[in-house]
Amino acid sequence: MFRRALLLACLAASPAGAHPHVFVDESVGFRMDGDALTGLRIVWLYDAFSTLVLYDQLWLDEDGDGQLNAEDLQKVAAGETEWAEDYEGDTYLFHGNAKVPLTRPENGTARMVGDRVEVTFDLPLADPLPMAGQEVVLKMYAPDYYYAYTAKAVLDTPEGCHTRIVPFTPDSVSLRLQAELAKLGTEEMPDDPNIGANFAEEARLACD
Repeated sequence: MFRRALLLACLAASPAGAHPHVFVDESVGFRMDGDALTGLRIVWLYDAFSTLVLYDQLWLDEDGDGQLNAEDLQKVAAGETEWAEDYEGDTYLFHGNAKVPLTRPENGTARMVGDRVEVTFDLPLADPLPMAGQEVVLKMYAPDYYYAYTAKAVLDTPEGCHTRIVPFTPDSVSLRLQAELAKLGTEEMPDDPNIGANFAEEARLACD
C-alpha cells in the first residue's frame, strides 16, 4: 500500500524524534443526492519532502526527466486507494456521536502540483444519510499521528447547506502531548494508539 511505503520511507529519512513524519493538505467535498449525503470527495496534497522520497521508494520517474508520467501517476493513485481492510483512510465522519460507515475509495487519480503529489478520490457512504436539519462532522487525523493533516478547503457546498472548516487549535494538553511525541524516536510508537485524534482538523456540513 502506497501510504505504508511512504511512511516507512519518511521514517528512514526523517530526523530522529520527528513526529509527525508526513504532512498533508486536505480538501474535501460533500456529495449529495437530493437531501441525502451519499459520499465524500477527498483531495490529499503531500508535502514536497514526502513527494521527493516517493520518487526513490516507488521507483518513479525511471526515465530521469524529473517528471511523473501517466504510468507513475497511475501507480501512485492505485496505491492510495487500495487500502488494507482495517485502514479507514484517516477519514472519520460523525453524525452526532455515531461514526458514519464509509466504504472503499473509488475513482482515484493523481497529479503533480508544482513539486508536490496530489491524490483525489471519492469515498462513498455505506448508506445515504438524510441531511434535512442535520449536521455531520468530518474529522481528519492519523490515529498514530505519523501523518499530520491540515484542512485547507471545502470543494463545494450543496444547495441548502452550509460548510465550514474547524482547524485544530492547540491548548495546554495538546501542546504537552506534542512535546512528548517530539521526544520519540522515528520507530517508536505512541502509548495511545489513537493519539492523533487530539490533533484532528474538521470540516462540517449542516443542512436546513
